[in-house]
Amino acid sequence: MGEDALRAEIEREFVVEREGWVVERTTRVDERLQPGVPAAERLHTLVLWSEAHTAFTGPGRTIYFSRRLLERMADDDATAMVVAHELAHHRLGHVPALPRGWLLLPVRLAIAYLQQRIAGADHERDADLLGIELCLDAGYDPERCVAAFEHLANVVVDYGDIDGWLGRPGWTRRHPPLAERIAAVRAHVEAVRRGHRLSVDLDERRKRKRKRNRRLATAAAVGGAAVAAALFVLRRRR
Repeated sequence: MGEDALRAEIEREFVVEREGWVVERTTRVDERLQPGVPAAERLHTLVLWSEAHTAFTGPGRTIYFSRRLLERMADDDATAMVVAHELAHHRLGHVPALPRGWLLLPVRLAIAYLQQRIAGADHERDADLLGIELCLDAGYDPERCVAAFEHLANVVVDYGDIDGWLGRPGWTRRHPPLAERIAAVRAHVEAVRRGHRLSVDLDERRKRKRKRNRRLATAAAVGGAAVAAALFVLRRRR
């Protein structure tokens, strides 16, 4: 199996853009978001002809960006936000390995599996925030980057998916509503300007998780698994 078996399968399944303005744009963005990274180690954006307005990633060093979505991006800055979001999933350790034997499945099922595993409210929020940090570090205009979410909002509204824009009580999608994501990214831009970084939040979150796990382990040792389970449930409800 090759180094990037998923990419090989995707290239067999989809028509891939090989030249023209979309390749020139994504190449510029890839290089600018990953300064100092040798070309052989850099993540590379592949533009696919797909009916979906989507971008995703997986094991290997490839970010997949549908031509239909890329056409919605007004400039390099908005494009960079999408690419940086997927790059952030890699840097945050969100990308799982594919299960053994996945090559026996249709490649679109493998993509759906990855998207299901990578997506989630916490993962998406953290990838948005690290993504805008990467864009700021690369010198992109933050408001033009945020426009990527507004272009996505136009897509979901065009398809009548109002919940995808505003959300609603009891909303169960794995991606937070776009209005919420835009507000969070704008707030984080201001926080970064004051010297704050996502790593601070992640470190605090890891400390709280380790502390909680120690309490659960102590409870299990003293009172058994039933007590530990009860504490876990109470903790989740807070």
